[in-house]
Amino acid sequence: MPDGGLNLTDALAKFDRQAAAEWLREAETERQELLKRFALDDWPRMPLEQFALGQVDSEDTFCRWLEFRSRKLGSMRGGSSRKLIIYKHRDRPGWFFPRTYADEREAWAAVRDGFVQAFAHAREGRWEAIDAISALQAGPALKLKALHVYFPNDIISVYSKAHIQHFLSLLNRPEGEERTDDVVRLNRALLAALRSDGRLRDWPSLELMLLLYAARDPRESRRIVKIAPGENARYWDDCLREGYICVGWDDVGNLEDFESKEQFYARFAECYTTSYKGHRPTLRKKADEIWTLMELEPGDLVIANQGISKILAIGEVVEPGYEWRPDRPEYRNTVRVRWDTGYAKEIEPQKRWALVTVAPVPATLYRRIIERDGEPSTPPAPLPVDPILKEIAQALGRKGQVILYGPPGTGKTYTARRFAVWWLLRDGRPADAAKALADPDELRRLELELSTQRAARHVWWAVANPREWAWDRLFSEGRVSYRHGRIQRNYPLVQPDDLVIGYQASPDKRIVALARVTKGLTTVAGEPRIELAPLQKLRNGLTFDELAADPVLRVSEPMRFRNQGTLFRLTQGEADHALALLAEREPAVEGILQSGPDAPGAVGQLTLLTFHPSYSYEDFIEGFRPSEAATDTLVLHLEDGIFKRVCQEAQAHPDRKYLLLIDEINRANLPKVFGELLTLLEADKRGVRVTLPQSKQPLAIPRNVYLLGTMNTADRSIRLLDSALRRRFAFVELMPDLTALRGGKIRGLDLDDFLEELNRRIIRLQGREKQIGQAFLLDGDQPLTDPDEFGRRFRQEILPLLQEYCYDNYATLATYLGETLVDRDAQTVNEPILADPERLLAALEDEFTRQPSPEA
Repeated sequence: MPDGGLNLTDALAKFDRQAAAEWLREAETERQELLKRFALDDWPRMPLEQFALGQVDSEDTFCRWLEFRSRKLGSMRGGSSRKLIIYKHRDRPGWFFPRTYADEREAWAAVRDGFVQAFAHAREGRWEAIDAISALQAGPALKLKALHVYFPNDIISVYSKAHIQHFLSLLNRPEGEERTDDVVRLNRALLAALRSDGRLRDWPSLELMLLLYAARDPRESRRIVKIAPGENARYWDDCLREGYICVGWDDVGNLEDFESKEQFYARFAECYTTSYKGHRPTLRKKADEIWTLMELEPGDLVIANQGISKILAIGEVVEPGYEWRPDRPEYRNTVRVRWDTGYAKEIEPQKRWALVTVAPVPATLYRRIIERDGEPSTPPAPLPVDPILKEIAQALGRKGQVILYGPPGTGKTYTARRFAVWWLLRDGRPADAAKALADPDELRRLELELSTQRAARHVWWAVANPREWAWDRLFSEGRVSYRHGRIQRNYPLVQPDDLVIGYQASPDKRIVALARVTKGLTTVAGEPRIELAPLQKLRNGLTFDELAADPVLRVSEPMRFRNQGTLFRLTQGEADHALALLAEREPAVEGILQSGPDAPGAVGQLTLLTFHPSYSYEDFIEGFRPSEAATDTLVLHLEDGIFKRVCQEAQAHPDRKYLLLIDEINRANLPKVFGELLTLLEADKRGVRVTLPQSKQPLAIPRNVYLLGTMNTADRSIRLLDSALRRRFAFVELMPDLTALRGGKIRGLDLDDFLEELNRRIIRLQGREKQIGQAFLLDGDQPLTDPDEFGRRFRQEILPLLQEYCYDNYATLATYLGETLVDRDAQTVNEPILADPERLLAALEDEFTRQPSPEA
């Protein structure tokens, strides 16, 4: 379920009804044109030729109008032509239709009858019956848009089932979580939910659609791409004047004519195999570049560039998006764009742009592009959100715990960290959430702000002897330097902002104050000291006898040493317990404990952990720990683990989300670490209490606690995880991302081609889980450009990993890297070539670029 809900009051305040009125007028013009061409009463006699795409002349067919010529009535673009149920193949003879029918004529008869039935049910108000018409179930978007054309006040113009349920969830409607294909019922439920608000009761359904997308567009993962308008931007004047961006590859023709991306690939290879010398990776990359134009949607951003360092403008894609312009002499593939030249500037050279016409722009680079005078500026549209982050959010909302898994170097930990900060902040602090995605420094700062490591300040126990000085002096002077005393090992650990519980020795023998550390260990007049500032006098603090009788505090360090010393350390559990007891007696203490996210003993919303083979239940939940006694012996005391503390904190703050990010989660024995709490991870058992076997305390996992783990499949496949554990986690796979390397080239070696071919060889012998990720060849978010750095990465990271995969079988290693680098007979690698980055690059270029790929 999407987080945060939809505040209709805020949405209405921001919505521009004047701009929407112009949209509605244009949409009504489109609708009237459709009604004139395809009257409702003509449907029983409509021929297939008037309905289907793919024919020699299909410009005026019903499907052409719905998908491409009536976009103001709501978009149903994207995906393959299968959403149209029946169409004629353009690349081969024959028709596509559901295989339950003998031929296209039988299929058309059933589809046409299905539409006639649907329209009849709509007239009678029997909307629930429409979803049961089997002939239309293969085309849910087509069905909804057709119904909207003829019954505009009864169907809202949102045609994607995912989008409908996104909005229903935001409106807290249960239909948003249903697993169903009843798109008409879902659409009607969305319309009813909106019209239940008196302010929206009389709004046209089309305007309600505009309101929803303006408020919480489910396509928040907007794309940002750079597109060069011809060599040296020679067509920029045309693009700026006419409001579009254009690219070439005109021999392929109109991209809208292709039934699928694969059909387009085949046509592209047919046209350009000679141009690209039959090099399959290059053909695929260039095909991907031009097909990007078909995938761009309104709201996506286009950066027009000239060369590798000049920004001409930033523009927002507007309807209708992609257009084929046959009137242009060349560069006929275009996308409609609303340009803003206010961002024109010179930037640092982007070497990869020299080799690509269309390329994705990382958020970090986009943020630098929109800076003005070195200062961040308001972006022309929200910063993009990587689709993988949305997928993790959906899985986490549904399941409560997710594992990111994949081969080494695919960015699992980096993705998890970015997700954690973005997800925790995106509702309450969306501006900070966006900064975390675009600026690595902001990511680190916000991560520290949210994390338990920052929130859990140390709590110390300081003893004052009234014969030397009393705690009253601290409150009268405002600051005091506290001398270096017994148990000196604690003093170097003291940090500014740590909390101090002040105990006064005879004759008081009780806790009398709370203080704060203002300076850590320093030397004053030749003597080591720490500096304290007062927080609160305590008139009813715990006495020595009460401390000695308390089952938790009697085994604490100060009590074991009978307060014979100056500075003692409390465990987190002891500190929480002591402060809770003091808060019961002195209400002012509660205010100190709740004064902000850095409150002593608090748990942050983000907890970062790394599991390892020795990680245990005692670390995670609770367990007995040894500690030193006054008699120089060891005693055991019960200490809460981090997960128990997070659960307790989450229960106290049910309005906040708490996320544990566990790196290398599969390296621990997970059933032993989670123990009896493994069962409580399930969504329907959240909030159920169990009694912990050691403390005998009840504990539940609240619904606002989430877990996100990472695991490297080169170490261990998810197939080897405990089946009970697998059932309770959702799994999101991160595989090598070649687009991050697109355009990256060192000397003659294309980095994406190199990695693609290397992984193809690994897959053939080791399986897909042992591929090598793009991070090995990235510097930040940019491909490596320095030959020396590439040589180091290859020698120190890539080669050792491959040797591990091969178990030092050099025959297999030679299959991966070629016999120039590996001597299979001598069982050695060619050290002189490996030591020389230029020779290494030349050898890899010859092996991975000039030679045909071995077939499986």
